[in-house]
Amino acid sequence: MLKGLMKSTAAAAMGLWFLSGAAHADPVVLKFWDNQQTESGLSVFQQEAVKRFEAENPDIKVEVTTIPYPEYQQRLLTAVQAGNGPDVSTVDQIWNAAFAQAGAIVQLDDLASKAGVKAAGFFPGAWESANYKGGLWGIPFNVDVWFFAFVNKKLFSDAGVDPASAVTWQGLEAAAKKLTDKSKGHFAIGLTGSKSEYPVVMTDSFIYSNGGAVLGDDGKCALTSPQAVEALEFYKKMADYAPAGILNAGDEPMRELFLNGTLAIELWPALEQPTLDKSKIDWDLIAGFAPEGKKAVGTFGGWNLVLYKQSAHQEAAWKFIQFMTRQDVNGAVVDLIPANVAAAKDFLQKSRRHPDVILEHLNNAKPRPLSPRYLEVSDIQQTMVQKLLSGTPAADAAKEACQAIDALQ
Repeated sequence: MLKGLMKSTAAAAMGLWFLSGAAHADPVVLKFWDNQQTESGLSVFQQEAVKRFEAENPDIKVEVTTIPYPEYQQRLLTAVQAGNGPDVSTVDQIWNAAFAQAGAIVQLDDLASKAGVKAAGFFPGAWESANYKGGLWGIPFNVDVWFFAFVNKKLFSDAGVDPASAVTWQGLEAAAKKLTDKSKGHFAIGLTGSKSEYPVVMTDSFIYSNGGAVLGDDGKCALTSPQAVEALEFYKKMADYAPAGILNAGDEPMRELFLNGTLAIELWPALEQPTLDKSKIDWDLIAGFAPEGKKAVGTFGGWNLVLYKQSAHQEAAWKFIQFMTRQDVNGAVVDLIPANVAAAKDFLQKSRRHPDVILEHLNNAKPRPLSPRYLEVSDIQQTMVQKLLSGTPAADAAKEACQAIDALQ
């Protein structure tokens, strides 16, 4: 009797030990890499989001690594090649195709379909940026558009120009003539031509707004199309109303000229609004510029969340991606604009001037070329813009650029 009781007690104790062990099993440790948002690393908004995710998923812990943007892509590639990359990370939209082509990330079509994650929930251009060769390779996380046109209302008023008249190319050129007074150091528009991404996204926007493209549906260069050449010619024409030396000037000098009140129009993403709200500039916002009868189309920027093939915790990583892009979370965790449309509507109403203008421009914007060799395409475009602004006819500069881009295939 006693032996039987001891055996039963021992068995019960053993069962409790197993149950206790199961209840206190080590949590999954999810490695999440992100572009460094602040000097200290992850933004406070994203830090809070990670805590919230862990509270909702007590069996998962998130280990966060933040890396400065200039180092980020190479660090990701090196870690993945070495087999010690993250489970999930943000990637710049312009990198997404390269990671897909390299086989580093998971195609998400089936997972998204089962979870009810649909294109309709995100800005069209942002969703497009995560697609490559007919497959979905990421989920849009945050977005912005290059460019919005911020205007100095005083300079427009002094020149007798209504900012609303400058939304067409014809109106912009007419306004620029009145807004430019080199004797006073006043200039109409902050274009750039430096070897950087800024002139690329600016010229892309002019091209898109004229119905052109950088790459066609066949992947071939489309910069020699009449629409693209006309847009490049217009960009070159408008450079006459920009500050001198734009071949060597990036975005920062134009920003300073706008903030000191000598530049009438600056081309920025919407994220600059808080900076302008703290300035003394009486400013307004229009979406951009397009030829008469056409709609302004901006160039998308932003980040997508991707899931890595080498991850041992793909289920947990997919949960994290869904969480970070969820309507009730996405608006609280981004430093740009939520890619989730419903979250973006709430975010813009609470924190941005002219939310309807911004929302419409986000819906119209297009991503940069979805090429696994985008960085080389961009470098070729930068050279094209420099030649254009140095006097090369637009058609010739575009032809030379297309020869170089098509040689990448």
